[in-house]
Amino acid sequence: MITLPQAENFRTAEDIASYAVRCFTLLHLADWSFGLDRAVRRLGCCRLQEKRITLSRHFVAVYLERGDSAPIHRTLRHELAHALAWVHHRSHGHGAVWQRYCAALGIPDERATTKCADFAPPSRTPRRVVAVLCHEDTGEVFKEYTRRPRHHAAYYRRCYIPGRKAETLGKLVLKAVDAESNQ
Repeated sequence: MITLPQAENFRTAEDIASYAVRCFTLLHLADWSFGLDRAVRRLGCCRLQEKRITLSRHFVAVYLERGDSAPIHRTLRHELAHALAWVHHRSHGHGAVWQRYCAALGIPDERATTKCADFAPPSRTPRRVVAVLCHEDTGEVFKEYTRRPRHHAAYYRRCYIPGRKAETLGKLVLKAVDAESNQ
């Protein structure tokens, strides 16, 4: 069992950073660094070549606001296990070596990915659709374009939807979307 500094209830991102640095020192990872990134699809990341561990600033913000440090601690330990497996065994990924380090760091049942059911990443601004490719008779939309399509409208008259050639050949039209319906 590897002993880490006493788990504390984080109040700010700076608290997390100073805790991570204390962990690095205790685990003889003094040349490693910690930071926050802009990820919205993962909670943390261990960059082995850069010797850097990062956590999602969105993930951290949600749990700091709730006053719940447990998911942050768990994610940090998960990434520390990656760092230790790499430094001591040149092992990467979520294999047996990584799992042994997770168990030693106090998270024996850790998995490759952890679902935080109550963590929803911030919604991105909605895509602005400028055109749609649709069936001229039924109006069924097959594709939305967020940029001006590369091909002109006549090109799509020669195209069809795979598996639906008989009903779509010569029937595909490109329609511009007006700004009001886009909001």
